[in-house]
Formats: sequence, C-alpha cells, structure tokens
Amino acid sequence: MTLDEHLIRFAAGDDSEFEAFYRATQKTVYHIALGILGERSLAEDVMQTSYLKILANAGRYRAGSNAAAWIARIARNEALNEKKRRSREQPTDESEVFGAKPDEYGFLTDLARRVLSEGEFTVLMLAAVDGYKRREIASMLSIPVPTVTWRYHRAIEKLRRALKEEE
Repeated sequence: MTLDEHLIRFAAGDDSEFEAFYRATQKTVYHIALGILGERSLAEDVMQTSYLKILANAGRYRAGSNAAAWIARIARNEALNEKKRRSREQPTDESEVFGAKPDEYGFLTDLARRVLSEGEFTVLMLAAVDGYKRREIASMLSIPVPTVTWRYHRAIEKLRRALKEEE
C-alpha cells in the first residue's frame, strides 16, 4: 500500500492506518527536524507536533498529490517554527550557555551534525539513512534535483575531510 493510500484511508476515519503510516514516515520526519534543529530531543518534540498537525489536517490532503512531500513540508515548517521560537529564548541552563555536550549519536552522525549545513545534513540523512532517491528528496524539500545532488556530494566531501582531520 502506498503512503498516499494510507493517508487517504486515515483521513476517511480508518484509525488503524496510522501505525503503518507512521512507520513509513517516521525516519523522514525525524531527519528533517534533526537537520534543521541539530538536537535529538528537539527533533523528537517536532516529530510529535508534526504528526499532530498531520492528523489534524489529513482531511485536507489532496489525493493523488505527493504525500511524502506534503509530510516533509509539515515537518520542515514545524522544525523552522521551533528554531525560530528557540532563537527568541534566553538560555538559562549552564550547558546551553557554555555549549551542551553532543547527543549520544554514532560518531558519523555527530560529525555530520557538526560539519554540514542544515541542507546538506538533511539531504545526506534522507538519501543515505532513509534510502530516498534524489528526485524524491527534491520533491519533499521543494528544491531542484541538481541542488539535491550537489548538497549530497558536498556533504560526502566535507565528511571525508573531517574524518581525515579527526585521525
């Protein structure tokens, strides 16, 4: 069953479709949020708000359009809203003032978060971890396919250089 079909059935009131829909989209939503926010706990919070927004607006989804792109836009907008909210807050925790320690990720993910731009990180995670094709990523992020390809190759090159420096 396609993502489009899951979403249409869920919008029609079939609550049993949510679990399959969630499993099919959770990595994408997470990596988009993580790419923008750079912090695991914030990305998880944005995942929750994104799914709440998806659930509330499932009836507005136009059948036959790109469900993955629709979901990615919601996740991206929620993450950008959270980033904007955070930028207006004054840090009160000592770790926020002096720089929090990296989250407990794998070495490569942590390195990628440190050396890549938001766009490069998101493209790399969607391609390498989630397995999306460049054309699918372009559709989800509303950017041209050559930009996806450029960001992907740029991310790989930056990671290679960073790994050499770490040695």
